[in-house]
Amino acid sequence: MPSPLHSDNPAVYLLLSGVLLFAPYGLHASSSKLSDKDVQAVEKTAIDSDEEEKQRQAIAVMLAEYEIEGRKLLDGLDGNADRTGIDRQAGALLSSGEKIMDWARFRLKQCDAYLEKALELKAKISDITLEVLEKDYHHDGALPKAPPECYHVKDTFVHPATVLVLTRDDPELGEDTITGIRAEILEVLGHTEVVRQLVIY
Repeated sequence: MPSPLHSDNPAVYLLLSGVLLFAPYGLHASSSKLSDKDVQAVEKTAIDSDEEEKQRQAIAVMLAEYEIEGRKLLDGLDGNADRTGIDRQAGALLSSGEKIMDWARFRLKQCDAYLEKALELKAKISDITLEVLEKDYHHDGALPKAPPECYHVKDTFVHPATVLVLTRDDPELGEDTITGIRAEILEVLGHTEVVRQLVIY
């Protein structure tokens, strides 16, 4: 079996290798834990063309950059946090999460309807309440039933969206808001290695 870091593209290999040397900042409990054995057993669409391989490599780089940007956002919370900067970084994570989810809809056909529905959150960020977001998108109240692997992919999109809602509701960035932002990014970084195993390899 090839190494999980294997790639024919040296740039992808080096980028992924470098990112994986970082220790995670922390993990939050997930309602959909997957063991290594569970991850290996997930049904995936095979990569059958050069174009699909190029897309796979592009998403691999994007996911690595997502982790780096998430850690930068966390680092920025330790000093004088700036709402504009946080919104810019969260917006970039949201955009990357959307592309990762689009790719996951191809690789994980069983997640297609679930992830498509989750993407509807993007149009609601300006007015959705935090309580509704939590109920409908974190706890899947507005989403169809799906296997646990779909939950991990969804979080690459939902957690940055939640950061944008937190800063929208408290532009002065009080202590509770900073704590909430930190928790959101910590949690999504706890999902990214599982996402990598699910949609890249």
